[in-house]
Amino acid sequence: MEKSREIRNRIKSVTGTRKITKAMEMIASSKIRKAQNRIMEARAFIENIEDVITDIARHSGMVDVPLLIPHSQEKVVLVIGITADRGLCGGYNANIIRLIESTARRFRSNGMEVKLDIIGIRGKNYFKYIGFPLSRVYENLSDYPKFLDAREISKDIISGYIAGEIDKVIVCYTRFKNPAEQIPISRQILPIPIEEKLFEGEVKLGPGKVQIGDKVCSIVTEFIYDPSPKEILDSILPQYIYTTIYGALLESTASETGARMTAMKSASDNAEEMIKELVQLYHRARQQQITMEITEIVSGAEALSAGVE
Repeated sequence: MEKSREIRNRIKSVTGTRKITKAMEMIASSKIRKAQNRIMEARAFIENIEDVITDIARHSGMVDVPLLIPHSQEKVVLVIGITADRGLCGGYNANIIRLIESTARRFRSNGMEVKLDIIGIRGKNYFKYIGFPLSRVYENLSDYPKFLDAREISKDIISGYIAGEIDKVIVCYTRFKNPAEQIPISRQILPIPIEEKLFEGEVKLGPGKVQIGDKVCSIVTEFIYDPSPKEILDSILPQYIYTTIYGALLESTASETGARMTAMKSASDNAEEMIKELVQLYHRARQQQITMEITEIVSGAEALSAGVE
């Protein structure tokens, strides 16, 4: 009897756990669509602002703007890691923490001083546990990051770079691909990388010259800026940094939500399978008990009959 009662208690416990994981899965699935929409909007804006910055910087001769110009010596690098504030999201936190740690150790092995800023309680707890010094910690941003949060973080980064306290800024975050797949990546924020963008089939030969097929063409561009290119970039570059950090926060939030939805679905499915197995085990145990009780009753009756005779 004790065994069947024990199995029944386990069934009740697993059923309660399944209700919790199912509820968390439904909450995550309700959030994922909104998170995806916010990502798509941010990605489109970031891509377009990158095009504007690239065009202005290329065609104005790389004007003297601090956020575009690399420092003469790179001694100090700031690594910003975006993790979650909560767990129960599969391998999400473990994967991004692994990337943050490997990135920081890589720069250290190259002889650079590493400053580490962490966004998220899980990352903070891990790096404090291993004794890795943290410069700044930002908490309670992973559920619903706001643009104002990204701006405050970015202002600290920009002021440190302009003052010469840091020479490079790398952000490590998780890029959202779909609810079942998230990709931890690292990206340079400062100095802002300006990439040469070519049309399909073009091969750059040098300043102002490209090859298209068998023809060599000279590129002559003429723009009129009002106000000056420097004033435009001074105004637009901080906004670009704000938006890039905000986009990284949104990507991480969507990735965390997708990872939690997937993890909770897997946990609910496993709980369902476990309940089925426990129910079968319970029925077998009950059958054995009933058989034993019938055997004892029959044996007792036979003993009584033999005593009467």
